[in-house]
Amino acid sequence: MIRPFSIRIAGIGGQGNLLAGYILSEAFVLMEKYVIQTQNYSEQVRGGPSYCDVLVSDEQILYPKAVLFDSLIIMHPSMVSHGKYVATNGIIIYDSTNIQNLPNEIKRITRRIIEIPASKLAIEKYGNAMVSNMILLGAFVKSTGLVDFETLFEAVREEVNPKYFDMNVEAIKLGASLTDKIFKPRLERKRKRTIGFE
Repeated sequence: MIRPFSIRIAGIGGQGNLLAGYILSEAFVLMEKYVIQTQNYSEQVRGGPSYCDVLVSDEQILYPKAVLFDSLIIMHPSMVSHGKYVATNGIIIYDSTNIQNLPNEIKRITRRIIEIPASKLAIEKYGNAMVSNMILLGAFVKSTGLVDFETLFEAVREEVNPKYFDMNVEAIKLGASLTDKIFKPRLERKRKRTIGFE
């Protein structure tokens, strides 16, 4: 079975994980890919669990949900449990500012893990923790190569208030500079496993 490349950006309300998903989805649309983007969030405007899923393919996507994710961006400690949904040898990028480490059961599924102290850097460099999402997004794009940066910046221009455009682009560039890991995954993936633990 072939499935689209699946990405989950998991955090809490107010961290901008939904915005990061919108920008990534827009970038894929600009690349003329097939894209499905969905989100799930609690009734709390801020502080409640939320995540954004992006499915992308060169071909039509027949089912709008994923069970396993080829890449996870984890922005908050309360969402570390979503690591159990990573595909075998999938890619995990997480904010190590408050997430000290990932559980061993997640590391048994994949060693493709990138730690970025995104919130700490966002406050230090921009005085605004909100751009931690863009720092993590920059690391994701650098490590996967699924989107070229010029297209990503065009998507930022489409989705972000113009007065914050430069700051968001600089945060993406910063995130990209923080990793040398390049995984270059393919968009279409064969299903390799089911969820192995709760």
